Amino acid sequence: METRAIPLYFCVDSASDAPMPRPLVPHYFLYGEPPQAPDDRFLHVEDLDDRSRAAAWRITPHAHADLHQVFLIRHGHGTVTAEGEATAFVAPCALIIPAGVVHGLVYETISAGRVVSVSDTFLHALTREEQALSGLFGSVRSLALSPPCPLDAAIEALWAEQSRAAPARSAAVAARLTLLLIEMAQLMDEAGTGAPTQLAAQTRIVAGFRREVENSFRTGIDLKTYCDRLGTTPGRLRAACRSVAETTPGQLIADRIVLEAKRGLRYSTLPVSEIAYALGFQDPAYFSRYFARAVGMTPSAFRNAA
Repeated sequence: METRAIPLYFCVDSASDAPMPRPLVPHYFLYGEPPQAPDDRFLHVEDLDDRSRAAAWRITPHAHADLHQVFLIRHGHGTVTAEGEATAFVAPCALIIPAGVVHGLVYETISAGRVVSVSDTFLHALTREEQALSGLFGSVRSLALSPPCPLDAAIEALWAEQSRAAPARSAAVAARLTLLLIEMAQLMDEAGTGAPTQLAAQTRIVAGFRREVENSFRTGIDLKTYCDRLGTTPGRLRAACRSVAETTPGQLIADRIVLEAKRGLRYSTLPVSEIAYALGFQDPAYFSRYFARAVGMTPSAFRNAA
């Protein structure tokens, strides 16, 4: 009889096989681009007008399932609408948009600035051990800035670092991003909490669920335990995941397990069986079959390709 790995089946619920509904608002990777899963260290910095000018300075309501964003507005003014609530902004300021939040923007045509997009996984890896940084993207915020602004300088340094090829570039980008997060935390501390707009309850649930998954995906706890920790019910969690992340709670957990498996295969020399055991699988052969179904190749083939 086949031995099943605990972490993969506690995350399957009775509604997980239901067809995913068509989202009521567009979900993009970066604005205008088809949805895709970002790399676990994904970071992108671009000029504000790279997409806004082509859209006649009107960014229609949309969401990014796995990307948090910071908009640095150097010149101009406009309105950001997040989860149905409109907030006016005037340069210089910074707008903070958490992953999963439905938002749209309307700019004055002379507006200028930068947009920083970072994957949820990368952000969590940098902030998990620092409480002051872990809540930076807990809600939508508009922060007034006063020149000269260290936040502006931090974003420029990050933009320059990601744009050049240099030794240890990955580590340098992570360091620059950490400094940017520190500047954000200090700015929020000086300004109180900023000006939070109303954040949908579903977005808060999914953000909390992602944090719990990151801490516990190897342990095999069941969905009810996750819900008890979050103070919600399985039905509400399923609805929130479908609405915000366009997936199920089980799939979010499974995706995190597969990501960790890929890391083990790519960056370590551990045997496949040891990686399986480290992820909570009791049967390495079953792990290999599961990985192949999820990725399209066996663990050994993935390791060779990587």
